[in-house]
Parts: sequence; structure tokens; C-alpha cells
Amino acid sequence: MTLTGAPARYLLAGLLCLSAVPRAAAVKTERLHRFSASAGGSASTIEVVSGTALVSFKTGVSSAAAAAALSAAGFVVVNNFERFGLSAVRLPDGLGVAAGLDRLKSLPEVEVANPNRAYRVRRNPSDTYAASQYALARIQAFGAWEYETGSSSRVTVAVIDTGIDGTHPELAGKLIGVSRAFDPDFGTEVANNPPTPACNHASRVAGAAAAVSDNASGVAGVSWGANLLSLKIFSDLDCTADCSDEPGRSCTTGDSAIIAALNYVIPRHNTSGYGKIIVNMSIGDPGGCATGPASLQNAVNAADTAGVLMIAASGNASRGFIDSPASCDNVYAVGATDLQDQLAYFSNTDTLMITKGLTAPGVDIFTTDAGGGYASATGTSFASPLTAGLAALVWSAAPSYTPAQIFAVLKNSADDLGPAGPDRSYGAGRVNAFRAVCSVLPCRAAGAEKKAAAYPNPFRPAVHHFAAFKTSQGFGTAGMKITVYTQEGELVRKLDGLAWDGKNDSGAPVASGVYVFLVKTDTETAVGKLALIR
Repeated sequence: MTLTGAPARYLLAGLLCLSAVPRAAAVKTERLHRFSASAGGSASTIEVVSGTALVSFKTGVSSAAAAAALSAAGFVVVNNFERFGLSAVRLPDGLGVAAGLDRLKSLPEVEVANPNRAYRVRRNPSDTYAASQYALARIQAFGAWEYETGSSSRVTVAVIDTGIDGTHPELAGKLIGVSRAFDPDFGTEVANNPPTPACNHASRVAGAAAAVSDNASGVAGVSWGANLLSLKIFSDLDCTADCSDEPGRSCTTGDSAIIAALNYVIPRHNTSGYGKIIVNMSIGDPGGCATGPASLQNAVNAADTAGVLMIAASGNASRGFIDSPASCDNVYAVGATDLQDQLAYFSNTDTLMITKGLTAPGVDIFTTDAGGGYASATGTSFASPLTAGLAALVWSAAPSYTPAQIFAVLKNSADDLGPAGPDRSYGAGRVNAFRAVCSVLPCRAAGAEKKAAAYPNPFRPAVHHFAAFKTSQGFGTAGMKITVYTQEGELVRKLDGLAWDGKNDSGAPVASGVYVFLVKTDTETAVGKLALIR
């Protein structure tokens, strides 16, 4: 889906959005009725940030001349993005965006004038501790960690989102550099270090990708060794704790803030301080990716040229087209699967998924939460950072690879779901961490003994809440059922998923001891043991 000449305002693409950049006025949005939808898009309007526009000036027009010309017409240049050749402009008070764009385009100094599109939070229901970290077992992360934990070479996951809670014990030690906050309207930048959350979304995203791991506490991120960089593009003033709109405000952000965040990333990529940088954008707008000189696509292209890997959520509206920025060229899209390894009902589909899409678990993802706790989160917002964390694992093991090569590894190692081959629902398939890592590192022989294992082991329910089960590479998954027994063979629990809460079929906590679990599929059987400590 390509949108020509219309950049827009973005929603967080997941479940449930700066320290605030000082702004007295609330973020306001309006609908713009000039919209060119591509074959995939069906919207007739787009949501844009009121009172703002993105402008590119003609060749030979200096910054001073441009500012003077706009000032004479009642406009103000608030922020210049020289790297991308565009500026964020404030419209005269009371002037609508459509009229403002017409007036800007009439000025002889202006080459292109586009709206500042709006991106909004996408919220789905969640239940705390709903299914622990079954997702890690599903993508075979445990097997991957036998060979790579993300510490071989430096990789940083930049979370362009609502701001990570820098005090969370599972995230604080992973933060690197100086976290920043960007005004949602114009992208103006201030330090936000240690980072603070506008709402809970970014803290949940960050934990899925790279929470502190192997520390006998809390949760594990996919990449144990990856660093985190918080780039906050939502305002504390606009968002409630769960990323809803504050009264009279809008928990949204704009193209200008995303562009500013990418501008911050580019010079830091592939440096000794940050290593390779992977950008995760669990945000979305249904209007399609804006193209042209004064557009998000232009900034994305510059980041891609610099070697930055960009991953974004496909969106949660059950639409037949994916959200922007996932739909932008040079951004890889991630949809969500559920506990049954089926496409989640809310996950957007698109023909673009065939060439640039993957899926990952996105229902009941047990992860870190703002305020120092943990929560179960649902949405493509959380499938995306699982994939970003896996990309970090692979890039740590293969630092000479380009972003396209990293995606090719993830694509070629994914488990094919749905129709044979890449398709508009699952893309290349659901990511498989073990196969991905073993594509770039020597691993055990393909015919090695198949075993079942549990993580963590020993399992302390009061600390870990859930134990997740996994099988080694090559073990079939069709019709998988897991049953827990005592060592004497007495039935304890038949599980519905890949995680156990330490309770029997009656819901009562079981005693400390060693338990046997049987993993059975349509074609194979494996047995393992788990020590449970109260």
C-alpha cells in the first residue's frame, strides 16, 4: 500500500503511548479527506495532526529564505530535518490542515507540503500472567540459546514507542546511551534519561525483545545480550497508564516524531557504543506509507541506506492490508499467531506479507510492565519485538550480515504455516529461533536425539509464575499435547498450552518435588523432568 503525498499520525499496534516534552497544548487531530489508497487500502480519509505539516523546499532555497517566506505567510518552521530534506511547520492558529496545505503549496519556495499523519494506540484485552512465556517455547528460543544468547557482538534494539520504564529491574541494566523524547507534533528533541513511560506499551515491548535473562527472576527476553535504547514519541500529557486518551487529549504521535527518532538512530548505528541497531516500531496507522520528499518513507529509506534494520507491527484490525510504517518499503512487517499457532484473529493480512512479512506469537505474551511489574500483553505490537529480539540474536552471531541478509535468515528458517509457501496471512511463516541461529552457527547434527525440556528448571512458582516447555529442533508440533505426572505415574495436569502454573487439574498448587512431563504430537513422543520448588 503506497500513499502518495500524504504522510500521517500513528497508533501503537499492540495490546494494550515524553519525561514529557514541555507542551501546554494537547495533541489534536482531524480527518483529511484527500487520500489516495493503493490496491490494499480502503480508507477514504486519514487522521492527521492538527496545526502541523511536513514541508520540503525547492532546490536552492536556503533555510533562512524558507523560514522568512513561511513567516510572511503566517507559518513557523519549528524543526528542520536536514538529513531528510524536510521541515516540520506550524500552521497559523485556526487554519485547518487541508487549507494549510493548499496555502503552503501555493508558495513559490515550497516543493512539497504533506500532512503530519497520526499514529494511535491499538488496544486488545489482556490478563496478567495469562500464559507465561509459552512464546519462547513456541519459537524454540531455548534451543537457540544453547548456541547464541546475543552477547557475541553488540546489538541494540531501539524502541520507538511510548518510552521504556527505566527503573524496571529487568530493563534498567539493558539501557544504553542517552534515551530521548520527541514532541509528537513537531519532533523536537529533549533528553529523557533515564527514560520514563508515557504509558505501559514500550515497557512491554522492550521486555519481549530484550529483558534481562538467565537471572532466576521475572521474564526472559529473546536476546539476552541485546541493549535497549528508548526513543519516546508519545507525550505523558496525552496518555493514560494503559495508553488510552486522557480527557480532551489524544494519545497519538506524528510522522515528525518518528522521523526525528530515525534521524537520531542513523549516526549511532554501527558505532562502538551501540553496535548494530534494530528499530522496533510497534505503532500503526491504516492509511498506507506516505511517499515523496517530505514523507516518512524518505526517512526510512535513509535509515535503510545507513544499514539500520527496521521491524514494525502489521496491525490489529483484522484488515486486508497492513499498517504503516510496516507497509513502508525497507521495513519488515510482523503479524501475530495465537496459542494454537494459528493466525491471531486481529492480525492484519496483506500481499506485502508474501515478500516482507513474518509472524510471531502475539497473544498473551508474558513480559515486563511499567511500574516494575509484569503483565500478559496481546497484539502485533508484541509479535514485532519478539522478532526484533531474534534478529538481534542472529546479528550478534553474524555481525557482517546486512539487514536484508538478517531478514533472509529469519524468513528461510521460519516454520511454514497456512498454505504452502509464503502467503498474505503468515508471510514467510512463524519465526523459529533455533533454526535461525543454526543457519549462521554450527549446531548439533540434524539427526540428534529429540528431547523435551522445561524452562526454568528448577521452577519456583512464586518467582517465575509459569514454566514453559520446549522440544529440540526437528520435533513435530502438529497435535501437540503436554501432560504432567508425578514420578510414580499419577496424573497431575493435562495442559492446554505450552506452560504450567504448578497446579493440578483441580487448580490446587502441587507440592515441591520432581515431576515428569510427556510431550506427544501426531508423530512423536518425548519425556522430560522438571523440579518444582515451593
